[in-house]
Amino acid sequence: MLKLNFVLALMLFSSVLQAASPQPIAAKTKVIKPVAWYEEQARAWEQEMVNQKNSPASWMNYYMASRYAQRPEERLSHIAEDMRAAVPGSFELLCVQAWQETDRTKARQLLDKAYALQPDNAATYASLFLENEFFGQEENRKAFSEKLFSSGQLSQSLLHYSYNVLMSVEKDAVLFTEADHITLPIVVLQDVLKVRPDVKVLSLDLLLEPVYRNRKFGALALQWDDTAVEALTPVEQKKRLCGTLPSQNQAVKFYYTLTLGQENIAAIKNQLYVVGLASQLSTERLDNLAIIKENLENRFLMDYLTVNFDGEGESAAGKVLQTNYLVPMLLLHEHYQKTGDLKHAQYWEGLVVKLAAESGKEALVNNFLAGKTYETTPFVPFPLNLKKIEDDFKLVKDNVYACDAEVTNAEYNNFLGYLQDNKRTETYEKARFDLSQYGEPALSFMKSYIVRSTPSKKKKYFTNHPAINISYQGAQAYCDWLTEQYNNAPGRKYQKVKFRLPSVNEWQVAAASLRNAKSWVLDENMVEVKIFEPGHDISKKYETKVVSMADKDILYPWFRYYNMRNSPLNSRGCSLGNFRYPDHLKPCPGTKATTADGFWLMGPVKSYFPNDIGLYDVVGNVAEMTNEEGKACGGSWNHPPEESTIKSINAYQGPGDDIGFRVFMEVLTK
Repeated sequence: MLKLNFVLALMLFSSVLQAASPQPIAAKTKVIKPVAWYEEQARAWEQEMVNQKNSPASWMNYYMASRYAQRPEERLSHIAEDMRAAVPGSFELLCVQAWQETDRTKARQLLDKAYALQPDNAATYASLFLENEFFGQEENRKAFSEKLFSSGQLSQSLLHYSYNVLMSVEKDAVLFTEADHITLPIVVLQDVLKVRPDVKVLSLDLLLEPVYRNRKFGALALQWDDTAVEALTPVEQKKRLCGTLPSQNQAVKFYYTLTLGQENIAAIKNQLYVVGLASQLSTERLDNLAIIKENLENRFLMDYLTVNFDGEGESAAGKVLQTNYLVPMLLLHEHYQKTGDLKHAQYWEGLVVKLAAESGKEALVNNFLAGKTYETTPFVPFPLNLKKIEDDFKLVKDNVYACDAEVTNAEYNNFLGYLQDNKRTETYEKARFDLSQYGEPALSFMKSYIVRSTPSKKKKYFTNHPAINISYQGAQAYCDWLTEQYNNAPGRKYQKVKFRLPSVNEWQVAAASLRNAKSWVLDENMVEVKIFEPGHDISKKYETKVVSMADKDILYPWFRYYNMRNSPLNSRGCSLGNFRYPDHLKPCPGTKATTADGFWLMGPVKSYFPNDIGLYDVVGNVAEMTNEEGKACGGSWNHPPEESTIKSINAYQGPGDDIGFRVFMEVLTK
């Protein structure tokens, strides 16, 4: 009984410690929180629903938290279905159904019903603003602009920020925007306060709809001749719009908000010049410093950056976006420093330091101001096993490789030992295992889990288990250390490489083992699968079929055995990964396992079959960090199978027992 209690305590301690009381979820035009916070709130509201099944407001908060946590569309659909059964006919249900509806006419009808029920409830205002804009009903859109402005749904700092975005743009120019919480306040300022109505605002999200795009371009007298765009994915369509619309309208000036996704402007990034809170497109060299000086010193409203007139917290939408001021301000500071105008240089430095401190960018800004990027330390080699490293990394696509396994305790302890031996104290403190969240008995177990010892026949320790309880910064430091060591090692295969954390796109393509992938966006690829005769996981008789990776049923790396594409179990009931299963699920028949997948917690790396390019544990065991802090992929022993797929994005906040990482390698010079 004591052992059972220990295991249960160990399995539950993480979720108990991280449990949070549910908080109301505000629109992103008012408050913006990290993805991990929304995931935490989604779980808290999910738990709250046990006692609040008939509360429409609780359902709304649960849905909004899940949506902002970027949970899969399938999960959001399930929430909407459960909500329909629990609170039929409610205002909140109509809103959620409208947000889930892909047919804009039906969505508009649902929103109109919701608005008729509660015309003073601001929850519909933003959506009705967008729907009226989409259907070309300008007067109705302006009416909802007024309602949005008066309702307090737009944070004051966001309105100030949006004002400065508009003031970054020349007269009669076109401004590309993306994301509703960026587009809305800009147009609201134009509608309500008549701020820069000459600026032609183009929402990339709305422009994906051909009917809207054609009407909008016609109204703005913009030329557009690209019939091939309809066959492209949404990502490629946005990229095409950003690049080709200017080329077909060369007499018009084009600007891009600094919040645009980098993939949208990748093809034209060398022609973009930051001029404030927007970038200007120019095929010729542009003196953007003079424009920045004019905008920041004469056109922008800046007082709100130094005095919090409205008493807004650090998560207010406009406050979160303040980091976008850093680049133009740093350029202005550098200009004054070089010209010897120390008074103005000190003013801008002070403002930059203040904004950096408020947004967690102190280290980056301090390094820039100090004129250094890295701390200079003597290089001390570590005896790497070059052959093993080069064999372990499997080609994913182009010059990008992925390690076949998650970083183990043995590997990470070698890194920490090196830091201690060479007195790299600052990096060690950043990278060391963090057990501060644990109490007994979990603390004693975790201390034994991370111990740096050599395994023997009697004691295996946990050397071959995944490294956990480490920070995002620690994972990055490990990659930087490995890069430094490899690039200085004699006899290496590649001249120069960079070891790093992958992007979400890179991770997903690697997890799906797409040989010769056409695109780094998973859903844009086609793949051949095998369909075996019914009742067989694998058989000699099968058909082949080419399917899209956008298929919502493709969830696991064994999807090429198409009958099993969405199942974590094979036909014998044996688990194909280390996931969190319900307690009632029986162990694999014919084994000595005591759980459905053979593990109570983390298992050794390479415990299951690899995917087609040789990567183990891409789903389950531990979720793997990406280069976006707070985002991991693939799920873990502590995530259910439906949250442990090749398409899963798992939010996390700091070190944990279910988060590790896999190193990717980019070959820079062969």
